Amino acid sequence: MDKTKLLGSLYIVLLFLSQNILSSINDYYPRPVGPSSSNYGNTGILEMPNARFMEEAKMRLNFSGSFPHEYTSLTTSPFNWFEATYRYTEIKDELYGPSIYSGNQSLKDKGFDMKFRIFKESSYLPALAVGLNDIAGTGLFSSEYIVATKNYRDIDFTLGLGFGLLGTEGGISNPFTSLSDSFKRRPSYSGLGGEFSIGTWFSGDAALFGGVEYNLRKYGLRLKLEYDTSNLDEVGKVDKVKSRFNFGATYHISESLNLSAAFERGDVFRIGFNLTGNFLEDTILKPSPKNVIKLDKQRMDRLRQNKDIFYRSLNKSLLDEGIYIQAANYNENSVDVAVATERFFTYSRTAGRTARIASALSSDEVDEINVHVMNGDTELVIYSINREQFDRADNGIGSVNEILDKSSFSSANNDPLYNDADFMPTVVFPDFRWTMAPSLRHQLGGPEGFYLGALIWQTDLILKIRRNLTLYTSLGINIYDTFDNFVNFSTSPIPKVRSDIQRYLDEGKNHIKRMNIEYHGSPFKDVFYRVEAGILEEMFAGVGGEILYRPFNKRYVLGLSAHKVRKRAFNQKFSLMDYENITAHLSLYNEWPAGVLSAISVGEYLAGDVGGTLDVSRRYKSGFTLGVFATKTNLSAEEFGEGSFDKGFYFSIPTKLFFTDYTTGHIGFGLNPLTKDGGAKLWQSANLYGVFGDSHATSIIRDWDSILD
Repeated sequence: MDKTKLLGSLYIVLLFLSQNILSSINDYYPRPVGPSSSNYGNTGILEMPNARFMEEAKMRLNFSGSFPHEYTSLTTSPFNWFEATYRYTEIKDELYGPSIYSGNQSLKDKGFDMKFRIFKESSYLPALAVGLNDIAGTGLFSSEYIVATKNYRDIDFTLGLGFGLLGTEGGISNPFTSLSDSFKRRPSYSGLGGEFSIGTWFSGDAALFGGVEYNLRKYGLRLKLEYDTSNLDEVGKVDKVKSRFNFGATYHISESLNLSAAFERGDVFRIGFNLTGNFLEDTILKPSPKNVIKLDKQRMDRLRQNKDIFYRSLNKSLLDEGIYIQAANYNENSVDVAVATERFFTYSRTAGRTARIASALSSDEVDEINVHVMNGDTELVIYSINREQFDRADNGIGSVNEILDKSSFSSANNDPLYNDADFMPTVVFPDFRWTMAPSLRHQLGGPEGFYLGALIWQTDLILKIRRNLTLYTSLGINIYDTFDNFVNFSTSPIPKVRSDIQRYLDEGKNHIKRMNIEYHGSPFKDVFYRVEAGILEEMFAGVGGEILYRPFNKRYVLGLSAHKVRKRAFNQKFSLMDYENITAHLSLYNEWPAGVLSAISVGEYLAGDVGGTLDVSRRYKSGFTLGVFATKTNLSAEEFGEGSFDKGFYFSIPTKLFFTDYTTGHIGFGLNPLTKDGGAKLWQSANLYGVFGDSHATSIIRDWDSILD
């Protein structure tokens, strides 16, 4: 072939490939610029939404302030097609209510927003999303929308159709009236909030809104311009709107911190900031397994002949990994090891590091290593690991899937290895441990402010009397708090089991948080129980327990709990009040694909009301968990009070995501917009599902890839 033609052909091929190979100049700018938060916290423009979303497992705290609306919000993305926002709004030119209730506090509005992706953006079609604002709120900011966003180079173009507050301007016919006349008029809402007013969704006037966003990557800026159809003057939210156009900018300081500023309605400046965390993966490098040198044949034979040396060597090597041996057998063709640890987040990682050490010390005749993983004194799962396949994969020849094909796992929790083993380390009882650390008590979303809190010095004492029998004590000393102006006024006729939290906070600054004795057991395969007595939580003492059935090879778990409780005195010492009740719940847990867990419980609550709670959460590979819950009982909306029924959300972040070593701790946070008496459950420090529920076969397979870590 002619050299010129060859070079020409090669040039054309390289030119084509360069569209994907060559870096864009944007890749060299230090700050990532892209879709950012709206004023309300969800991904959007300013006042208007767009069809962009955060990546899944992200969480964003947002603040945006101007007069008269100041927004504080928390937005999460359980999936890459779904965003959920809890929004707390302070309306500075309106009072919360009667002065006897809230003094001169400004009006506070709480609401939930949701946005769903319908279509992802393609080469020719825009991204399409649908959203609902102020769900189960008071209706002050209630709106719905359908929105499309298309990107061209560094520009996002957005066009949407708004209803409710976003449709106030009107101007076009509601397209849904062709389906039903009920969409012609939007019913006005008047109530206590908290109700799902489905009949109002996508009804009433409709309006077209839109906007343009431009990424000025060189300077870390996202410039924004929008046409605002909320018309706050027409609904009495502000006196006068001078312009329907809003413009502003978001400055991307880093992937986790943004600053924003805007000029809105022709005469109002707004400033804000948001913090974003990505919890999808553990991005901090953790220590690799300790280097274990395989013994030569002579030493292996010596350890087989003298098993005491084998057990001592196994115990010492496991301690180097933060793993504590509970029992062991050195058999003809297998090794059995029962272990417990507070270091590793997954059982598979514990099993893998144990198997690696046991294999290095065992003779060639051993072809299976059985690792009995325990949580506390309870055996949860037995990993029967094929030694040959494990060693091959550990040396880079095989894979974790090949180990899985040749291995198995089972459960024999009612017959733990330490009951009858050749080697059992000496355990001296009673065993006493204690920790001291600062902690927080908080109250969120009240009329006094978004956050009221206290800094507490907490001391936790654990006295292990014997296996499965433990006395727990937790003491708190108040260092500083902002509860002086806290008011939680309740006119509900039902017993006050939570609404008088103000008096507990005022009179129990130095308090006994918990002092109860617990006994755990497992009488049958896959059955666990717990009984307890004493001071169970900050407001109640009593006696009770629970039983859990966890079929190892199924996705569901059944639980039953029952307690007879009595209300504690406000000083949170040892005195009790007259109010008492029996509270009990039957619960069904089920793990669905993609790490989704549902929990349904029915029974009687602390105040004597009867009903059910639905809890839905998602757990990611990193261990990060997001969840929401709602409780509805036989109380009417008037009996329950503001909010109509109990609801909230929570998240749990493994502490290992912040450290260079493995830990099993969590940072947990839950939010109930209102502290009410209806639907109130007993607070349990460690219910059985939380301790043992995530140990079935599906969980083992989910975390199997950590067996070589």
